[in-house]
Amino acid sequence: MIKTINYHNRPLSKTKKAPYFLNVFMLFCLLPHCASVPPPSLLPPSESDLNLLEKATLCQTKSEAQSSWLLPGIQESPWGGGNEIFQEIASPNKKAQWFMFNEDQTLVGVITVFPRGLSLDGYPKLRHTLAQLPPAREFFFHSSKLLKEQAPDSGTLYRTGEATTTHQYFIRHTKGQQDQLVMAVFVLDPYETLLDGSHQKFLSYIEDSDHLEKVSTGTTEQLDGEAGKEFLGLQQFARGEISLFASCGKKQPEIALDAYHKAIRYGLSDPKQLAEAHHRLGLAFRSMGRLSEATTALEQALNIQPHSAVILNSYGSVLAQLGKLPKAIETFEQALALQPNYAQARFNLAEAYESHNPKRAIQEYETFLILAGDNPEESTKVGLAKSKIKALQSGAKR
Repeated sequence: MIKTINYHNRPLSKTKKAPYFLNVFMLFCLLPHCASVPPPSLLPPSESDLNLLEKATLCQTKSEAQSSWLLPGIQESPWGGGNEIFQEIASPNKKAQWFMFNEDQTLVGVITVFPRGLSLDGYPKLRHTLAQLPPAREFFFHSSKLLKEQAPDSGTLYRTGEATTTHQYFIRHTKGQQDQLVMAVFVLDPYETLLDGSHQKFLSYIEDSDHLEKVSTGTTEQLDGEAGKEFLGLQQFARGEISLFASCGKKQPEIALDAYHKAIRYGLSDPKQLAEAHHRLGLAFRSMGRLSEATTALEQALNIQPHSAVILNSYGSVLAQLGKLPKAIETFEQALALQPNYAQARFNLAEAYESHNPKRAIQEYETFLILAGDNPEESTKVGLAKSKIKALQSGAKR
């Protein structure tokens, strides 16, 4: 799939714009009799009655897997800084599975391939889910057939997920036959680009519907040289993300520090992602109260990406925590000059002005409320901003 890197203070969310009728319904439900109606989900539909993981669960440790479902003597090989476990199951439907564990022996992804395809006739919930999703990509299987003037099977990738995971479903369309599921990928969000089902390794394991020949092996090729270092760096970046943002339910800033340090040491060819590794390192230091080290990391990030509003906002927040309010205000204003509608930086600027310029703080909080609008992710700060405006206005009247 298209490589996506998140440069904000939290992982990317899989949101959908609410349709017009839903917006009207939400306005109608502002009336008292609708006050108890829960807000609509921001996640795309993901319900499935096909249990592809069986006893396995993402975030499970390898030791937990060994005591539950992982059989002894199963094929295991290195996967960058972690390892992968490969198994083939002959019945009831032939399938191949790769279980990917990171350096901390945490299960971060599972790829399931049905080489001969799996009919979804018996899985109405999954069919209904896929029917609601827009295609993420359309492509050909065994496209070399085009050179022989033969018609290859076409495929559609559907992408969905839950709060911290991404699910990919690859559907094969064969002329004159029912559509079939040929591959599914379940992965923790930060690892998606490393475990994309579009990788030739996984696609080539799918058998040609005409010849039913498997042309792949179960092991992942190991990268050497600069490509190998890049892969290791990206792995460590993803490891840092799931640790810093609690993808597995618990923040682990110590692991995040180790991971981002390693990502930087291995090297990342994309300057934006290298800057982001320093940025994330700064966030991890800040979460541990190590503000001096956070400042250094964020300054290194700004040396690479001096015009990043997000990094400037983080830097300003650390400066404010250190009591350096004039410099913090200057930094927030630089961020807003680059991105005037940046609600989080606007809120932080208002907070920084509170102690010595209450009138300006009120103005900035009011601007924040306009920018935040109905964004559910800002609901806590919206309530806080309203209470602070009242307090500042009361103080001004005394």
